[in-house]
Amino acid sequence: MADDRTSRTRRWTSAGATFAPNPEYRAGRAFGSTDHLAADAVVAYVDGVLRGTARGRAEEHLRLCPGCAAEVSAQTDARSLLRGCGEVHAPSSLIGQLSQIPTREIDVRDVRRRSR
Repeated sequence: MADDRTSRTRRWTSAGATFAPNPEYRAGRAFGSTDHLAADAVVAYVDGVLRGTARGRAEEHLRLCPGCAAEVSAQTDARSLLRGCGEVHAPSSLIGQLSQIPTREIDVRDVRRRSR
């Protein structure tokens, strides 16, 4: 058994040894080049609810990342279009269907007890 463990150890290499350094990464940046703003962060940034350090990090990333800057631009355009749409009315059939959705949480433990 000890020989088997030893042979496995010799074949194993750490994952870090298989990755080459990212040449686009510069020390001191708030984000690595492979770290992009999540969709929620883009929306929060555009809506002005991203504050403090998070906003600063996002702004720094947006200066360095044209892909994320394009996402922010698209979200800003979509926000402007939606705000200019005027009032939206839902069909009564949709309102009826939505009203049928249960509003209280179901205790899964209670359901399991009843099914026994």
